[in-house]
Amino acid sequence: MRVLTFLKFLALAVLAVAALAVGRTVILLPARAPVALQMPNISPDEVARIGGNLSKAIQFQTVSYSLEAKPDEAAFVGFRDFLAVTYPKVHAAVEREIVSDYSLMYRWPAARPSDKKPIALLAHMDVVPVPKYGLKDWTHPPFDGVIDENGILWGRGAMDDKAILISLMEAAERLISKGFTPDRDIYFMFGHDEELGGDKGAKVMAGMLQKRGVQLAWAVDEGSAMVKGAVPGVQSPLALISLGEKGSVSLKFSAEDEGGHSSAPKAFTAASLAARAGYLVTDTPYPLVLDENLEALLTAVAPEMDFTKRVAIANLWATRPLLRDQLAKSPTMAAFMHTTTAFTMMKAGIKTNILPQYGEAIVNYRIHPRDSVARVKARAAEIVGDPRVTITQLGGREATSMSSVDGEGYRLIAKAVAQTFGPMPTAPTLTVQGTDGRHYGVVSDDVYRFMPFVFKLEDLKRIHGTNEAISVEAVAAQVTFFENLIRSAGE
Repeated sequence: MRVLTFLKFLALAVLAVAALAVGRTVILLPARAPVALQMPNISPDEVARIGGNLSKAIQFQTVSYSLEAKPDEAAFVGFRDFLAVTYPKVHAAVEREIVSDYSLMYRWPAARPSDKKPIALLAHMDVVPVPKYGLKDWTHPPFDGVIDENGILWGRGAMDDKAILISLMEAAERLISKGFTPDRDIYFMFGHDEELGGDKGAKVMAGMLQKRGVQLAWAVDEGSAMVKGAVPGVQSPLALISLGEKGSVSLKFSAEDEGGHSSAPKAFTAASLAARAGYLVTDTPYPLVLDENLEALLTAVAPEMDFTKRVAIANLWATRPLLRDQLAKSPTMAAFMHTTTAFTMMKAGIKTNILPQYGEAIVNYRIHPRDSVARVKARAAEIVGDPRVTITQLGGREATSMSSVDGEGYRLIAKAVAQTFGPMPTAPTLTVQGTDGRHYGVVSDDVYRFMPFVFKLEDLKRIHGTNEAISVEAVAAQVTFFENLIRSAGE
């Protein structure tokens, strides 16, 4: 009798939990039809004009080669002069400062005294080099700025980051032509060395603002974007707005030994010690965490998923470990959930029959905001646990703090997305690469990273890679986005 009573109780409990799960799903995540991307209506002549200006911008070879190489003065000064000639209304209405010889800081002053904090719109004018061995694979020469018959503009900087810079200037020129004046100071900050870390450009400009007592309400830089097809089962494009960015550090694991002939080896060599250290830290990954930001992303896209997936997302109190493990099957999604560890380099030995006297392994970490450079190094030392291995830190950049999803900047970026591209889902995320934006955390309440461009998976390999390209229609849409954003922020 007691067993029967228990089974009845268990059945009722299961039914209650199931009812709760279904009820939460229906209330929190009702089904939603997918939405289509809506491109703004821009005249063909305007699209062609904007595309032509970006084409000219790409032809200035503003390449950042290395920290030791001096910037190409003719290219950077030529680009600066091109901006002044191409956007005369901006340069008549806005104060411009040249920083560290090549970076540009523009201040668009408020029409009248205001209590509203300023904002900043960031971009960079430098681009990465094009390797000589890869030139043959480019559809069009990387610095010719060719626009083909399909309206695709080819060239280094088309996506990273001259399209954003030109779009910002176009938007400001358009607004000034319409008589718009902002009710708060608006800064445009264009660094010249972002691809080298931004220490002479963005970092210096942020320091200048700090010395002047300028505290920004928010800033927006390159980073995440609108994506389509990134989440299986979701047909709508998704606007991902990054609240922060990962840090990075590389650790060198090195070992020395007396060497000798390979015919009489010991149980280890300098090479095997270094390799073992690299293997151990790589084989001991950081724990995966499905945090509140990834939860917000899942919640944003869940209404388009089938009922089973909606039930799982609506009831993370029970399904979080299962969803975490499923998401981790994608390297991209896994990167959002933890500090990543990549064994990238190995060096040892001079001849096949000589025991190496020195060996080293280099492991690169991309640091989640939960972690720090010091803790990464300490954890590696604990995992390796071998006094014969020396651990040397190479460089190091901390992750940024995370900006507020409730802040004005996030709200206005989401609003501009809807105004420009239609009512697509919006969600917070984390940028896994470095940007100039990290330097502005000291003078800005919030720093967001967002590019008003629809990325497809195949587009990612074009950034810093071969055949970087963008459609001129997409560039013109970016202009409309920034016009909407500036107007909303400055009215």
